[in-house]
Amino acid sequence: MPPKVTDTRPTPEALHAVEEKTAAAARRIVATYSQDFMDGVTLMCMLGVEPNGLVYKKVAAELEETEPSPAKRTRKATKKTTTAKKAPAKKATKKTTAKKTAKKV
Repeated sequence: MPPKVTDTRPTPEALHAVEEKTAAAARRIVATYSQDFMDGVTLMCMLGVEPNGLVYKKVAAELEETEPSPAKRTRKATKKTTTAKKAPAKKATKKTTAKKTAKKV
């Protein structure tokens, strides 16, 4: 007689434990390969393995409050470069090669 279907299936508690182990391993891998904090948070949220209580929108809003946007930083940098004095261009000089005459004896 074949076993009942309920006998071969793992219990819900066992499935939950396996899911937690898999999520923890995925978080470690994401933390290893992410370049910075925001990259790690983004990848964890995309994969669905973020820790409990981590909300991407809150993290992004907090990070934006502390750091100016890249567009603001580049505008300031371009203003500085346009107002700075430019060095005069060097004139190109031609190189001439002197021809040597060989004397035959």
